[in-house]
Amino acid sequence: MSSQEALGYLRHPTLAGGRVLFVAEDDLWTVSADGGVARRLTTALSDVTLPWLDPTGQRVAFVAREEGVPEVHVMDAEGGVPRQLTHLGASTACSGWAPDGRVAVVSDARAAFGGVREVYLVSPQGGPPERMPWGPANRVAFGAGGGVVLGRNVGDPARWKRYRGGTAGEFWVDAGGQGDFVRWSGPAGNLSSPMWIGERVYFLSDHEGVGNLYSCLPGGEDPR
Repeated sequence: MSSQEALGYLRHPTLAGGRVLFVAEDDLWTVSADGGVARRLTTALSDVTLPWLDPTGQRVAFVAREEGVPEVHVMDAEGGVPRQLTHLGASTACSGWAPDGRVAVVSDARAAFGGVREVYLVSPQGGPPERMPWGPANRVAFGAGGGVVLGRNVGDPARWKRYRGGTAGEFWVDAGGQGDFVRWSGPAGNLSSPMWIGERVYFLSDHEGVGNLYSCLPGGEDPR
């Protein structure tokens, strides 16, 4: 067996609280951020995708298809029995944790057309998801002071090919958390994967011809 075969196919890493969780062989695995031997956390009947550790690293939200459709689940980051949080019966994905401790979910459960997702927030203890009045979004990220950035039309970067058409990925930003979203004036590429870390928004873009990781201030200034 070659070293590449032994490494496996690792995807969807999430890091918090000194631990890394990732997906391999359709299950969740955990390992210390300092390295070591990874330990499997789930034995799901379906594939497990899109894990997100909470900021403390104590809980993880993820997507599984145990009942045939993708729904968001939560479990202790050390392992245990997952709890299904959503029962939306639609195209649903996890997009991290809101500052108030709820799980951010994107789903087209109430959309007039399939594939047009909106943001919901749901307690990790369960209960009805709260639909946010922010309009379409395939991804959401939260910043300090209540800031929110929405990713619209953002998808799999593997299919970019320097596309610049009407469904190219774009960001809408509410820097003050007042519900006033403005289309982002950052690099004019096909944008994806917004992450609000500290004072900057990090993202993927192909505006220089190939996909790379960049950051900007919330208003799109100072691209790096």
